[in-house]
Amino acid sequence: MIRLLALPAAALAVFGASALATAAPQAGTPVFAIGKCYDPDKTVLTQPATFDYNCDGTGVLQDMVWATWGPDGARGTGTDSSVQCQPNCAQGTRLVNPVVVHAWNPQPAKDAACPADVRYFGDLTIAYPQGVPPWITPGAQWSPGTDFVTIDGLPAVHFSGLSPMCG
Repeated sequence: MIRLLALPAAALAVFGASALATAAPQAGTPVFAIGKCYDPDKTVLTQPATFDYNCDGTGVLQDMVWATWGPDGARGTGTDSSVQCQPNCAQGTRLVNPVVVHAWNPQPAKDAACPADVRYFGDLTIAYPQGVPPWITPGAQWSPGTDFVTIDGLPAVHFSGLSPMCG
């Protein structure tokens, strides 16, 4: 079976630990973040250009350009670089596909180690306008909170109920 986006329930969240970013939050402004596996000793960065959404290198969004970012959500485009875990994730082929990303539903983190003044997007879709990975089958569910859907006619993955782990 192909494994991508199979996230342990306890670690299920939005995205990447060591995200590079185009902007850092400014004092006194609301902070909205997309990510998982945050280091509570580091500043939460917004609008990441690159982030590891599985926290293990098997799924990385890169070259992200954000058209919008704020309390109503985030929309951007970039590239998904993910591993087709056949015969296993260590030996699988890395597939690179353009993506359209939409995140919304900002929530405080459930993990008390996360910064209290940050709202993390609790829902996220990654849509594939070209060259969909073979494991994306609209109508299927990978695991609770990870569904394969169609958005604006594009095959996509929808993550729901997400909250980062910090620490």
